[in-house]
Amino acid sequence: MLHSKEFNPSSIFEAKPTHYLFIASLIFIHIIFTLAVNLILFEHGYLSFIAKNTNHWINETLAANLVGLLLEVIIFLILIAKVSPRDFGLKIEKLRAGLLGTFLFWLAINIVDLCMVHLNHSELTLNNAIFSHSNLVFGEILGQVLGNALLEEILFRGFLLVQIYLYLKKINNKTTRMISAMLISQSIFAAIHIPNRIYSGLVGMEFVYDFIMLLILGIIFALLYILTRNLFFVIGVHSLMNIQIVFWNSNFTYTATLLCVLLLTCLLLCIKRKTFRAQQRADMGP
Repeated sequence: MLHSKEFNPSSIFEAKPTHYLFIASLIFIHIIFTLAVNLILFEHGYLSFIAKNTNHWINETLAANLVGLLLEVIIFLILIAKVSPRDFGLKIEKLRAGLLGTFLFWLAINIVDLCMVHLNHSELTLNNAIFSHSNLVFGEILGQVLGNALLEEILFRGFLLVQIYLYLKKINNKTTRMISAMLISQSIFAAIHIPNRIYSGLVGMEFVYDFIMLLILGIIFALLYILTRNLFFVIGVHSLMNIQIVFWNSNFTYTATLLCVLLLTCLLLCIKRKTFRAQQRADMGP
């Protein structure tokens, strides 16, 4: 018989444990990488020539994070730490569902955004930037899907969340263990953004508010990964959170995107809870 308050975590936690020194080293490497990108590469415009020579299809964000993927994921995680890509969420059989889910999520954003525009009686005008500057618009999306969002989801949801969960084996209750792993891993996720926020000029309560928002978003992304078991989908959602694209000019797109993320997470939690209760009743028998 199952305990009534215990949540059965998804199979993403069946990964092979990694030595804690590799985990700590990866966090340290990413901190150094983040500092180097913000204070050296971006500050002095060392990557701007790549953007110019590729007509901005490969922008500075994509170029920098490709370096991060090479150093942190390929060289350190795969070659040195011997972590299988499947153990940090890159399962090729999940790619098609992840792409489809991302597309449907984007459609939902457009529908919600259009409703908000209509309800606020705003003038609906075409977003000409999509057509006149498509290289810039889609270059930004590529910078997330193949760069920033991809790297962060691998490190903080695919790897760190799972590894911390595995190390908390002394916590018998799986729900408590999962929540603890989320809070620890996503606090690290938020803290690692501190250099970027200082570089961006945030101070005082703005800084505190931003940190809390990063923590909440990290927890939401972690929940989406646990509930969907599909890191590719979470990469897509993360990308659309950072770069919002609709076919008309709107001041509500970020709000619509955030609303869709929250509704989706709540819906998945309700479905998981209903499935868990049905399984519990089945295990208890007649």
